[in-house]
Amino acid sequence: MDKFATAFNQDGFIQNTAPQEAGLQESSISSSWARCSSYGLKPADKPVDAVTSNVELYGIQQKNERIRKFVLPELQLLYNQIAGTNFMVAYADTSGIVLDAFLDEDFKKSDAGRAVIPGSIWTEDYRGTNALGLALHSGAPQIVAGKDHFFKKLGNLSCFAAPIYGQNNEIVGVIDATSDAASRQQHTLALVKLASKNVENRLFIDQFSDSSILVFHARHEYLSTTSAALLAIDDHGFIDGANTNAKIMLNGLNLFNKQHFGDIFSVPFSTVINRLNSDEIIRIQDAMGSEVFMSIKKNIAKRIVHLPIKSGLNKNLQYEQSTINVVAKKEAHHEVTPPEYISEDPILKRYLSFAENALKHQLPVFISGKRGTGKNATAIELAKRFLQKKAYIEIDCTQLTTENYEKLLFGATEKRGYFSQETQCHPLGKLGQAYGGVAIISNIEILPEIIQHTIIQLIEAHQENRFDDKFKSIGGFLFSSQYSIHDLQSNINMSAAFLESLIGAQVQLPDLKQRTDFDKIAIELLRQISPRHQLSKASMDALRSRDWPGHIGQLKKVLRVLVATTEGQIIRNASIQTDQTLSGSEVLACDACAQSSVRKESCKLIKKTWLETGGNVSLVSRRLGVSRTTVYKHIKDV
Repeated sequence: MDKFATAFNQDGFIQNTAPQEAGLQESSISSSWARCSSYGLKPADKPVDAVTSNVELYGIQQKNERIRKFVLPELQLLYNQIAGTNFMVAYADTSGIVLDAFLDEDFKKSDAGRAVIPGSIWTEDYRGTNALGLALHSGAPQIVAGKDHFFKKLGNLSCFAAPIYGQNNEIVGVIDATSDAASRQQHTLALVKLASKNVENRLFIDQFSDSSILVFHARHEYLSTTSAALLAIDDHGFIDGANTNAKIMLNGLNLFNKQHFGDIFSVPFSTVINRLNSDEIIRIQDAMGSEVFMSIKKNIAKRIVHLPIKSGLNKNLQYEQSTINVVAKKEAHHEVTPPEYISEDPILKRYLSFAENALKHQLPVFISGKRGTGKNATAIELAKRFLQKKAYIEIDCTQLTTENYEKLLFGATEKRGYFSQETQCHPLGKLGQAYGGVAIISNIEILPEIIQHTIIQLIEAHQENRFDDKFKSIGGFLFSSQYSIHDLQSNINMSAAFLESLIGAQVQLPDLKQRTDFDKIAIELLRQISPRHQLSKASMDALRSRDWPGHIGQLKKVLRVLVATTEGQIIRNASIQTDQTLSGSEVLACDACAQSSVRKESCKLIKKTWLETGGNVSLVSRRLGVSRTTVYKHIKDV
């Protein structure tokens, strides 16, 4: 609990533990005034009345229609929450252009009211120091009250603004409130920040609508507030996304690579998901020992709450409501392009063809390849090709032990042996979820012999069609390992009968360096990371020429780094050549470790394993038996 003790104030909101906010606010205002002076502005002059054309405004509103769908109801609520008269609320995009504004009758008649209209630009270089422009520049909530405004003409106003952040920590807009009142400043800013956070959470839930949204907080009573952390989890327990609160609460745990729930928290995903789906609130520890309360947010249809509206707003809000409905209908027909499996390499294409035929003849498929070559993606691709829309279930043998395998595979049963309608009574049995579909079983090299024998029975039942009213059929079996069948035959822990049962089709995944479709793989991975970015020809040539000990996993990591560090949308060769950490060349030990032969080899092993796992610190920690802290220590310069 210590990690959370100073992270939240008494109201449950995440607070900044840096210097006092008053001092930061004063410094922020002073810096803004200095910038305004550098633009050639003078306090006694009038603000520049910068406004876009109606055509440009319409185009910008259309570009931001997804965000506006969630912002407009919050503006309506914020308008009703702010007490008094002579005030307004507004939403602006990342360029400081006001897209929507709700003004009361008194504010409409004022000079400020005539200036704050849709299309008006409120960046510092035009309007001087103001809350909206300052929030955009600083990335933090701001108050600019009275004489804090650069232009004297705005000195009778108090402005409050808070940025809205997207999933990738980028600002996607700003919510602003302006009033002539000099009191209740912190109260108004709190309402603006609350509206901004509500939009962020709704954007997050909308973005991950196909995932389960887990909600957690160090304090039970705040699970239903905007201070709660949100995690998007796919059906197999992998983390698709985390909101800002989750990243803060799980500080020190790597959420940037796709992690499994079990890497972040101390219990397996399969242990908690059924309880969460039953509306239970559970108490668990994260991997660093801090306790949190957790629940699941049900995926219900989005709806807009109709609130009492102040006079003068009915017509505007009815128009905005119709706009929201149109946007919702458009988005309902929008489909996100799923990841594409690249298999243009002729050798791989031939393997896949053999594998499809084997599945059709009820034979198992064995996939082997080094870590990072895409064994799991290949298995999923084969499952989709074979059974199309039918279910497939992934079983990671690293999660199976002689004590838990019956429960994990068959569910909580009283009988042993084959799974049937009589014995399969627990909804979390993996094989029960694969009825009529494909079972993908990975990391088979670590299976205890008793589990190997159980899988032999399952394969035989599948091949001999031994099922009736009691038994359900599994459509196919896909197995994978980083070792070849030949290597597994040399393993004394592997049963000869088990390996013989795997005879069917074998898919040997080539190293990334050997793939003839490298360019298409790189382009597809980049599309998944950032569709807006492109690789120049020179940068593609540079990537292709490198060694890739971590294969596709390492390439994806490198592309993610390039996207994060490249200015503009074209990744050029210079970005690769200036950063030797992106190279696939020999792994070197840290300067501190290079002085000792023992530490040198340990350091190189950690770095090499980190590259091979595609930058998965948790996996390196488990594989080498070292702490996460030790891993981070050796890869900090990579």
